[in-house]
Amino acid sequence: MREPPVTVEPVESRTQLRRFADIPYVLHHEDRRWSPGVRAWEQWRLDARRHPYFDRGDAAFYLARRAGQPVGRIAAHISTAGATDGWFGFFDVPDDDAVTGALLEAAQRWLAGQGASSMTGPVSWTPDEDFGVPVAGTEHAGVTGLPWRPAWYAEQLRSAGLTPGDARKIYRLDIAADLEPAPDSSHDPPVAIDPPAHAGRYADRALVLDGIAAVPDVSAALAMASVRNAWKVARDARTRAFDTAVCVRCDGDPAIQVPRLQRAVGEAGYRWLLAPWAPSPAEPERVHQVFSREW
Repeated sequence: MREPPVTVEPVESRTQLRRFADIPYVLHHEDRRWSPGVRAWEQWRLDARRHPYFDRGDAAFYLARRAGQPVGRIAAHISTAGATDGWFGFFDVPDDDAVTGALLEAAQRWLAGQGASSMTGPVSWTPDEDFGVPVAGTEHAGVTGLPWRPAWYAEQLRSAGLTPGDARKIYRLDIAADLEPAPDSSHDPPVAIDPPAHAGRYADRALVLDGIAAVPDVSAALAMASVRNAWKVARDARTRAFDTAVCVRCDGDPAIQVPRLQRAVGEAGYRWLLAPWAPSPAEPERVHQVFSREW
């Protein structure tokens, strides 16, 4: 039997926005490698009235349906008015070329209408928040700041003709075994007090340094939490014992910044750090990559 055609609609109502937010759960809730986020947090990320991205940027959300059922989503966005470099993010699709192609075309049309001549992604909203899709390490469960996505995401983007772009390698560092000597003090700025905006309630201020920061991995706790108490789990993250911290911001040379963060992570009682650098040659645990298209 021939499948019903894919339709794509702009998200313009609260009901559509709820359906948009539900798509990752619809697609992945049966896979143990996927961890749900906190619904209130996800709604904040999608709220143009509240999220700081919209202070300068703009976006359009699209929902794909087949036979009336939501099956995929994408957000097209630009960081500043008049920018020629466009972005797409909040990209979630089944293993279906038609869904992926229809969503990418909708994103391209909107971006072209804003004056952009290219699009890169998935990035939601900034590369620090949610960068690319996994191209290696999909056997590992997602962690806070590095959500799990199946291998077909990258395959679908390649099939749609997008070009592979920057890749971000993520290494798992054993705090006790991999700790490097202290870097030169001239590279050791004072501790900052403000966590990255996208860390939200996951922030542990002991892990926030000037130029680099990490958050506790609360994904396993959220996976076991009910919808009702998931927000409390996130809010209480700073007072609970978590094994793993995840680097969510690194400005400057990772070889200088990451050892500083390692020390802070160890002093705060974590055993593992997921970071974009390792002290010796090693295979990354995960690799996330973005894809692009020009027109």
